[in-house]
Amino acid sequence: MAQKKTEQKKNETPSRHSSFTLGSLVNVLAFLALAAAAILLVIGPILGFLLEGTPVMQALNLVAQYCLLAAIAIPGWFFVRGKRKGWKIAYFIFLAIYIAGTILGVTLGI
Repeated sequence: MAQKKTEQKKNETPSRHSSFTLGSLVNVLAFLALAAAAILLVIGPILGFLLEGTPVMQALNLVAQYCLLAAIAIPGWFFVRGKRKGWKIAYFIFLAIYIAGTILGVTLGI
């Protein structure tokens, strides 16, 4: 009996753990979006007053928007990936609207 247990342990392959996964990418992007949004809310009015007319605020806002986009688009795709065609079409329509809205919002200041 003791030999069988040791043989089973030898035959088991050790599991490999990846240090970087898609879930950790989503977590990093969500954190960056949160950090950028918090910075813009706290020091945004001050920076807006000091840097009025410069693209710095627009760039920070765009970075925050696209980090948020990636943080919600990746899990959103995993949700609709196994669904029917209508779900996938709706996903891409909403994704295109979000991207167009962020571009228009930054360029036009909406």
